[in-house]
Amino acid sequence: MSTNDTPLGPAYQRSSFAMDPENLESEMSKIPLFMTDLPSEENDTLAAIQSLIFDGTPEEVAQNFREQGNDCFRAGKSKYKDAIAFYTKAIETECPDQSIIEACLANRAACHLELGNYGRVLNDCSQCLKINPKNIKALYRSSRALFSLDRLVETIDCCQHALSIDPENKPIKDILTKATERKELIDEKIRKQQEREERERMKKETLEKAFKERHITIEVENAEVREKANIEFDHETNTINWPVFFLYPEHKESDYIQAFNETNTFQDHLEIIGLNPKLIKIGKKLPLGKILSLDQYVIKNGVPSFIIMPKNCSFKQKFLSQYKK
Repeated sequence: MSTNDTPLGPAYQRSSFAMDPENLESEMSKIPLFMTDLPSEENDTLAAIQSLIFDGTPEEVAQNFREQGNDCFRAGKSKYKDAIAFYTKAIETECPDQSIIEACLANRAACHLELGNYGRVLNDCSQCLKINPKNIKALYRSSRALFSLDRLVETIDCCQHALSIDPENKPIKDILTKATERKELIDEKIRKQQEREERERMKKETLEKAFKERHITIEVENAEVREKANIEFDHETNTINWPVFFLYPEHKESDYIQAFNETNTFQDHLEIIGLNPKLIKIGKKLPLGKILSLDQYVIKNGVPSFIIMPKNCSFKQKFLSQYKK
């Protein structure tokens, strides 16, 4: 070699017929015997070579496609679609040997399972089990697909059927355990949800009955506010605790009392004025329950609201004047 690393002798000439090692699969598909699709133009020689694939008995043809499908499956996920195509060709042959068709259906289901095509898995396994109801592979793949679809009752049933055939099958036992545990978890969530709904229903019925007995009127203008209004019935004292809103317009402040029992009175030093379409002066020593039972008082969205002002102040007179006709 010279100092500039130029090779001695004639330059290497790559043959024009050499295959591209970086794209060997594509190069191979150009060779008639290895083609998977025929070219659009007619070619009698090529058609004759391709027809060799279908030479032989139906059993031989189906078995050939099956083996090609197996080769593709073993090659990994990138070849699963090719494997499906070969298994499909085998299934479509008029092969009288149902064991070959059974194996191809089970194998095609395996490909669909890895690709997440769970509906097709169930379809292939169903056809396979019609041929052989004891095909454990089909039952196993069905159970996995059903579990992935969260069809837990069917998963458990499928696993139990499979274990009646092969009681020591660990993969199926594992799926049965997972499905059973998940179903128990979901059933527990459903049970708790039903209990919550029943408690809410009973609470609502109890409150509605209490409102009716007390002649209390609730007007819903905002369903969200009404839903969040935490009105509680105290079963020990047979009284209602209300969330109550106090507004102090003179000072632009407010208070929110989460649990104002209906038997409690307002503070003695406050004058209470109830807010409705019209203002109603409320006696400061009246209990909440009696105020809410007044025919003129309507509770907005389940939250009693009151405007509170000092007895003697200029703001009070100015505020009330806008409600006088």
